[in-house]
Amino acid sequence: MAAIVARENLTYKRWDFPNCAGRIVNMDEDLRAVGERIRSLMPGELSQRSLAERAGMKPDALSRALNGQRGFSSQELAHIADVIGADLHWLVTGAVDPRRVRIAARHAWDSDRGVRVNPGRAHDEELLGHVVHAYNAAFPDGPPPSAPLSDDPADMGATLGGSFVRKFGSVVESRLGVDVIRLPMLSTDYSLTIGSRAIILLATTPNWFRSNWSLAHELAHLALGHHGGDQAPGEAEELPADEFAAHLLLPEELVRQHDWQAMGEQGLARFLWETGVSTIAAKNRLAKLNIRYSTEVAVALKQSTPVAVRADAGDERGTFERRRAIILRQQESSTRAMPPILAEALQRRVEDGAVSPEDLAWVLDVSVDEIDFPEPDDSAAMAQAYRQAFENRPSHADLEAWLAANGKPAR
Repeated sequence: MAAIVARENLTYKRWDFPNCAGRIVNMDEDLRAVGERIRSLMPGELSQRSLAERAGMKPDALSRALNGQRGFSSQELAHIADVIGADLHWLVTGAVDPRRVRIAARHAWDSDRGVRVNPGRAHDEELLGHVVHAYNAAFPDGPPPSAPLSDDPADMGATLGGSFVRKFGSVVESRLGVDVIRLPMLSTDYSLTIGSRAIILLATTPNWFRSNWSLAHELAHLALGHHGGDQAPGEAEELPADEFAAHLLLPEELVRQHDWQAMGEQGLARFLWETGVSTIAAKNRLAKLNIRYSTEVAVALKQSTPVAVRADAGDERGTFERRRAIILRQQESSTRAMPPILAEALQRRVEDGAVSPEDLAWVLDVSVDEIDFPEPDDSAAMAQAYRQAFENRPSHADLEAWLAANGKPAR
């Protein structure tokens, strides 16, 4: 059994061995492991002497600590974590903080300044806070971890299966273990991790093709490890995420199997519908692959995506069916949705009386009056009050003293 002992602002571990009579052991595997984790994240250009100076330590003290011959104070570890960009919880335990939050946003392109921006982040903070609070309420020890994601879009596409865009969000949840949330009023789309749980937040929109691209883009942030550091993914990670999304939704082999120079308006409509992308995404991908296409396709690519997709409708019956299918996709991408795993966990916690029913009501988007939760047991409360009153009843001496104080003779 280990006991933590503080001495001169340093932290040592004392191990009680049957044959050691509680002696201080300055070399132990836990302390050595902390040193190894620190070394693993030190940039090549950062020397131990420089790290010691920036952490407020003497070089010799840092050297001994890295080798497990001396403990670190909490302040020293905090400084070191800041310098090397590490998670303090991971440095100490070697495990991911089960409740640590990392967030990435899909940035818009500001053509005037030539940079990607997220002007609505301040507006979105409240909604993001609601989501994080709901997960913390549902999973007090941290949510269950998601399985690792492949950083190869071809592998991910194979896992998702053919025609996955038809039910993109639900397929991502069931086959990748990534939660997908759709919320109205979000200004943009986000991916975040809570501990090792991967979550994607999408702004509700009738533009299903935009929602598909955003979902693929945020999956890329997660798969490419853009949430791994202390800094949130920024402009440098946006292009790789877009490239991953392009390969996932429009793999080269799929695109090249079509005869684009012979393709007409209806062929393009079918292609857009089956791949779930916009005319802009298709045009950019064709340009990236240096694929020439017909004049009819070029004209159709200038149209809005809903208009271009309807070209494949055919006769009146086909037009009705295609419009109906488009409306269904619009409804799905514009409807608020929460992961079943979150709602189910909150339901259990509310039934146990561990969290407020308001948390579940927010997730389900209903009035709190519609949530069933355990009421206080009035009979038990009355029995407890009676027991307390009985135990605290005044004694005969107390009554005599009270009577005497109030000028009444005791009987």
